Amino acid sequence: MPKKELVIYHSATGNTEKIAKEIASQIDCDLLKINKNDNPTQGRVSIVVKIVKQIIQRNQFKTDLNNIDLSSYNRIYIGSPCWFYTYTPPIEQFLKTTDYHNNEVVFFLTHGGGPRKTIEKFKASMIDGKYIGYMDFENVNKMREEDIKKEVNNQLIHFKQ
Repeated sequence: MPKKELVIYHSATGNTEKIAKEIASQIDCDLLKINKNDNPTQGRVSIVVKIVKQIIQRNQFKTDLNNIDLSSYNRIYIGSPCWFYTYTPPIEQFLKTTDYHNNEVVFFLTHGGGPRKTIEKFKASMIDGKYIGYMDFENVNKMREEDIKKEVNNQLIHFKQ
């Protein structure tokens, strides 16, 4: 049976979504956005208010994560923007509530100023799964489409099966 891969991500402004879609395109895999109802075209103030609210209500993020069946996937790529030097509450909720114990896990992060200890926090928060590495994308909002494709390809080389 061929190995299946999945890209699962949270994106508020669309930067992480651009990377997630490009990863899924390059490895020809399934794609799942955790926050399907978020609108990246809403105003910046609205997005910031939503981000602060999600951070304050960390464990109250409502989602259908429990309905995600990862049993048919060998590897999952988990993507998040970096908010205040950590991954987002929806990704934290995913790590706490979803059964990914049989999956290889690659974390990818988008940010505008450096991940600091976000990668270490992610690894420490993993309950199950086999962490095999991460990809780091800085200033996606300033990148042209062809640069995004090239950067994703350069970082995916380490994880291609």
